[in-house]
Amino acid sequence: MTPAEKLDRKRRAYRQLFLADDGGANEPAKVVMADLARFCNATKPSVRVSPQTGAIDPMAMAVGEGRREVYLRIQTHLGLTDADVRAIARETDDG
Repeated sequence: MTPAEKLDRKRRAYRQLFLADDGGANEPAKVVMADLARFCNATKPSVRVSPQTGAIDPMAMAVGEGRREVYLRIQTHLGLTDADVRAIARETDDG
């Protein structure tokens, strides 16, 4: 299997898992993506400031960026647009 075929296989698997037949997110996917958006700080900076020192905490920032990277990987495979991510974030803020 070529690298392009592997990537396409992965992309199809993500889409099958998360998207409805019409290409929109299915209801469970909306719940999961909203939860991941919140947990992974999808729309917020990864910079973390230590409450004790007021300085940037590089370890906490690395953890935050790792979470965000996972969310962005799913987003990429699903083909979500920036507008889709903002809509998910709005649902997250409401719930």
